[in-house]
Amino acid sequence: MKQIDKLIGLALALVFCVPCLAGDVPAKPTAEQTVQLFTYDRLYSDENGNSHWDKVTVDFKQFPYANDVPPVWVQANAKYPAVSTGFMAAPTGWDGRANHPPRTRQFFIVLTGAVAFTASDGETKIFHPGQIVLMDDHKGKGHGSFNAGQGVAQVMSVVLPD
Repeated sequence: MKQIDKLIGLALALVFCVPCLAGDVPAKPTAEQTVQLFTYDRLYSDENGNSHWDKVTVDFKQFPYANDVPPVWVQANAKYPAVSTGFMAAPTGWDGRANHPPRTRQFFIVLTGAVAFTASDGETKIFHPGQIVLMDDHKGKGHGSFNAGQGVAQVMSVVLPD
């Protein structure tokens, strides 16, 4: 149980802190100002069922999250309601390169190792700890995936409604 708590803590820290490491964080925005702190990759299906990559930019605004603490930046546009969360692990050498759609629309947050995803158009991207991908290709041909590193690759999955 402690390891799961540590992984959840790591996932949350990565989601909130890793974008700041890039050094692109603007200095103290005003309450009215919108800032862009990070982007993530999205794997989606086109009208023919083929999967492709694009980037999603997340806009933030200041928000008074709790009493007696400075405001934090929260996502300014629509949030993503989650259906469930879970963890996946792929051992060294795991190879699922045959195209397959994910069961549902979901975010993958890489916790350890390296995970690669190949769109049906042939483009492959490798994700490392702290990187996020939205698997939005669940209604088409899907993608291939494999453990792209040495050691176990662990991912936190956040399942979204259809």
